[in-house]
Amino acid sequence: MMDVTGKVVVITGSLRPMTRQEATEFLEQEGAIVQNYISSQTDILVAGHKQLDLFEPDRRSKKYEAALFRKAQGQAITIVSEETFFAMVKKSHD
Repeated sequence: MMDVTGKVVVITGSLRPMTRQEATEFLEQEGAIVQNYISSQTDILVAGHKQLDLFEPDRRSKKYEAALFRKAQGQAITIVSEETFFAMVKKSHD
């Protein structure tokens, strides 16, 4: 499981079936700092539903685009898919 303790995490897109509030509460319980924007401190972007559409880049969120831009500039941002995030949530409940 990915350790999010002390990491700055941003969520973009919808995380079905969780609400954004539930996802935020889970991350904070795991020790993450959840922000609503990409910054120089961002460590992880959780990319929810429809954010990973490589064939329609114009459908990506501003947060996703900002994370890609910062990655290209050398910032170490991990982009986590909705599926990976839910696997992490499930594992924490086992």
